[in-house]
Amino acid sequence: MKLEIVSLAEKKKAPRRDAVVTFVARPEKKEPARFETVPEELRELARTSAPPDAGNDGSVWTVPLGSDGPARRLYVFGTGTGEEMAPRKARGFLRAVVRALEKNGERSALVDFPFALLRMSPSEAHEFVARNLLVAGYAFDRFKSAGNAPAGLETLVLPAGRGVFAGATSKELREGCLEASKVAAMATFVRDLGNTPSTDMVPRMFADAVKAAAKARGVKATILGKKQIEAERMGGLLAVSRGAAEEPRFVILEHRGGKKGEKPVVLVGKGVTFDSGGISIKPADKMGDMKWDMMGAATACGVVLCAADLGLPVNVVALAPLAENMPSGSAYKPGDIVKFRNGKTAEIDNTDAEGRVVLADALDYATEFSPSVVVDYATLTGAAVVALGLEASVLFTSDEELATALISAGERTDERLWRLPLWDDYRENIRSDWADFKNSGGRYGSCINGAIFLKEFVDPKVPWAHVDIAPTAYFEREHAGYATGATAIGLAMTLRWLKDRVSR
Repeated sequence: MKLEIVSLAEKKKAPRRDAVVTFVARPEKKEPARFETVPEELRELARTSAPPDAGNDGSVWTVPLGSDGPARRLYVFGTGTGEEMAPRKARGFLRAVVRALEKNGERSALVDFPFALLRMSPSEAHEFVARNLLVAGYAFDRFKSAGNAPAGLETLVLPAGRGVFAGATSKELREGCLEASKVAAMATFVRDLGNTPSTDMVPRMFADAVKAAAKARGVKATILGKKQIEAERMGGLLAVSRGAAEEPRFVILEHRGGKKGEKPVVLVGKGVTFDSGGISIKPADKMGDMKWDMMGAATACGVVLCAADLGLPVNVVALAPLAENMPSGSAYKPGDIVKFRNGKTAEIDNTDAEGRVVLADALDYATEFSPSVVVDYATLTGAAVVALGLEASVLFTSDEELATALISAGERTDERLWRLPLWDDYRENIRSDWADFKNSGGRYGSCINGAIFLKEFVDPKVPWAHVDIAPTAYFEREHAGYATGATAIGLAMTLRWLKDRVSR
């Protein structure tokens, strides 16, 4: 699908579309719907054809337009809101719009979105609306029989000078839409990685996929196999992968868009392509969802690939340790002691707390790049989901400036973060009688305990943040405008943060 920008002020006649989409507000149910949000030339038609629930959240009706109209059919969606809208709600409406258009077989549509978005500047709102329209129809149908999928939309048209796009020139909007299309394409790539069944996304397949994507963009890609991982003394990654028939991989992607010699941002992502829990095996219920336990790696790699697509003037590196966590006669076991790349040791209290074990070596390896800052992403703990539900990822960092910058970027992309403490007091929870520490600290504070474990492998002189994306990386059912499955949440937030670093 492609986006087009049209200027309604131009006198030349626009090509006739299949549909025009408009919105009607109704902040108070006792009050009549407000049709001022509908373009003036369609306002009276929308008003006279409106059903009793017009303007209510979720209401929608269609009106045939005559042969002289700008389209064959007018769609009017009720929003139940005022002149400003929360981004989460906007994303849900944009998905509803695209799905309705596709269901009715429309191939082209002009979407007149009249609302300002909370927490976003006008340019950020432009990018948000454009990007979310492009991914609104996302569906992972690779394994469905050919012919079952609908043809889908071909073109969406956005009107310059109207609604959320007021105040920007057609040229500015076209440039913004081009950028949004690149981020949307990468979000689709990242989501596809997470939704692919583990049989088709073992560590070597993940590595091959991102290596091919890197080659197409001129991004340097280095893939370490098992022997090289052994040479690097990555005891954690090797331990977790011991029970699997598939060997581990370690992916390194480098986008060098910044100044020569400038210290890079290093992004580290957990890449467990399937997590059975190992010897501490998970319950059978929903174990199949554990194909998405590599979304941290997908996010980190996706950011570097998209930074290249956007030509960001930054040096940024992605590190992705990849393994399967499987039970077998050779699997690592509770009670084992693992020695990591930095020489520290950990008692394995629970083999299902494997994410921090594979991340440990990668965080230590990050020092090889003399980073300016390190951020890791991981679907690390179920406790993060219990704490925050599905509305935000958890942020841990001791660096106030980094915390402020990441939280701000998350607010302005609606990929929100909530900060939890990283106090040394919690280290007592992972104390071990047999090793430097344990990989699990029990039920209480378990989300924090995981972050405290990771802190042991980070250079204390380098700003570092741990982002637990378990609440937001994958939804078991459609939620907040996202389709069931992987979300790519974290991608847009990190790209915004990188842009902020460039502009400051």
